[in-house]
Amino acid sequence: MNALAQETPWFEVNTGSIYKTRFSLVTDAPPAQTASLQELLETHLSLHEAMQNPRMNDSEWRRLVQKTPRDIADLLATAGFFNTKAQVYQPAAHLAEFRIALPPQAIVSNVALTIAGEIQQPAHQTLYAAAQTNWSLPVNSPFTQQAWSAAKRGILSSLLRAEFPNAKMTRSQAMVNPQTQQVQITISLDSGPAVRIGQVHFHGLQHYQASQLRPLNTLSTGAPYRQADLLTLQNSLMSSGKFRAVEVAANTDALQADHIADVDVTVHELEQKSIRFGVGASTNTGARIVFNYTDRDLFDRGLLWDSSIRLEQRLQAATSNIGFLTDEKGYRDSIQNSVTRTDLEGQITTAVQNGVRRYWGQPRVFEQFIGANLLYEFLTVDGESSQFNKAATLAYGLNMRKLDNTLAPTKGWIFNTQFQFAPLDRLSDGRFLQSQARIQGFYPLTTSTQWLGRLEVGAVTGASSVPATYLFRAGGDQSVRGYAFQSLGVKEADATIGGRVLLTGSSEIVQWLTASWGAAMFVDFGNAANRWKDYEPALGYGLGVRWRSPIGPVGVDVAYGEKTDDYRLHFNLGVNF
Repeated sequence: MNALAQETPWFEVNTGSIYKTRFSLVTDAPPAQTASLQELLETHLSLHEAMQNPRMNDSEWRRLVQKTPRDIADLLATAGFFNTKAQVYQPAAHLAEFRIALPPQAIVSNVALTIAGEIQQPAHQTLYAAAQTNWSLPVNSPFTQQAWSAAKRGILSSLLRAEFPNAKMTRSQAMVNPQTQQVQITISLDSGPAVRIGQVHFHGLQHYQASQLRPLNTLSTGAPYRQADLLTLQNSLMSSGKFRAVEVAANTDALQADHIADVDVTVHELEQKSIRFGVGASTNTGARIVFNYTDRDLFDRGLLWDSSIRLEQRLQAATSNIGFLTDEKGYRDSIQNSVTRTDLEGQITTAVQNGVRRYWGQPRVFEQFIGANLLYEFLTVDGESSQFNKAATLAYGLNMRKLDNTLAPTKGWIFNTQFQFAPLDRLSDGRFLQSQARIQGFYPLTTSTQWLGRLEVGAVTGASSVPATYLFRAGGDQSVRGYAFQSLGVKEADATIGGRVLLTGSSEIVQWLTASWGAAMFVDFGNAANRWKDYEPALGYGLGVRWRSPIGPVGVDVAYGEKTDDYRLHFNLGVNF
């Protein structure tokens, strides 16, 4: 320690009782280090915990004070400060003062890392090199108990997740020299054999045949074992909509010849037929009642039929979706039918749609689709006579996401894009192309502060007579807050109709006050128009409340719309039975 280092007051702890502690420090450590050490002592010293006990008496106080210097040294050793000297003084009966001489933090001076086993074979040299390179506690790094434990977990996990599920640590030693504050690390692991995937066995099936689920099996017999591949299989089965829970485990403790591990898949089926009833309300479309009927084995062929009737103040809809089992090539086909009526901003639209889609890729990660759809539309604007429109379209879409948590993300992004093309005049009122893309971003500014962003753009090119279903309007929750749902667009008399171009965006900051509750501040912009040169973004901004509910984020916002000079409440709440 530098001879010029002087004793300085550090911090005090007063829990509201008659007992208090005071700490002073002699060290050359930078302020950032001492701040973390202060938190360590404030939180974990047994003396501070006892000070919060109303049964604390003077006798117990004196006993704990005398043992605290040893506790301080032990706690600071976990942070890499070995041979810490702490002295206690009691200038008053209920005040304990601790003077701490803090040595330099211990530094790793040498790392001896060896990995035995099949990983040393030439076929595994990439993984072998990566495991050694990615050791997270290299020479010259500060040594702490937390970093030491994390480094050991990290290198062992890197083997367990890859082809070596039976890897184990045979030796782990950190030799500390308290005089030089240097640490010599010795780590030895045995990778065990490289494991390959064997047969997949299904358990718990009651209504389905194993042959029906084999197309959902993303594992290949003979492929290298990887934990990530087991998780992909689990997600593939869960996304089928037929199971309440899926457990996937490889029998790595009972390897067959050539180190083959069979995989056991235990499924818990959902009810074959279910009826759900829900009620709720939103500021977009008003109060609602929803009835759902689901048959998960339609015609005893494993087809998933999901149908619903939705009754809202400004929207009514009946929908049907029949999903086929994934085929041998990984395609997921569906037949979609719907009738939807909306009454929004002077425009009444009744749309009848019948279509088919084919999906492929990994749901909720990277998924694409193609489809065909036939639309019949009846349109009334501002109380005038109905207009009949039709369109036969082909579609392509792409959905991508990378999130740290799918239910309540704090970091990551979601990207969706879709193109719908009406190629034939004979089946449509004209040829047109609708293009649309949307991206959402999540980023943690601090441990309790989060940024959320959203940008959406759309355009329609081609025929002048395009059904209203394929045009754009903006406004409302998830669009531009501060304005009524779909109230931003092209004005026609007292009504708002869709435009051929759309651009909306949002920037939001959420400050989480507790683990579940937060406050939000946001700015939205956007509008729809017939041409980009006519586009004038409307601005909305406001405050909101956020709740991380068990079923996902819930928000209530109050927003001011500059264009209307008015405040609006935005929410979407509901419950299912």
